[in-house]
Amino acid sequence: LVDSPAGLALLERLRQWRREQARDQGLPAYVILHDATLERIALERPTDEAALAAVPGIGARKMERYGETLLEIVASAL
Repeated sequence: LVDSPAGLALLERLRQWRREQARDQGLPAYVILHDATLERIALERPTDEAALAAVPGIGARKMERYGETLLEIVASAL
């Protein structure tokens, strides 16, 4: 579980981004990415596409659609 202040801040930023995506696309937030996936990203802090693609819940389609933005969010938190 994410328990460091920096990790929790990153997780909140990821959730905020997901809320915005869900609103803009007219979808439930969990369709964008599940909580468990956001938590793994906040915990592992992937820095490249290969590391992000290894996170459960990030398939090829999600990687193509959201990968660059997710990596930018993680990088801004480092």
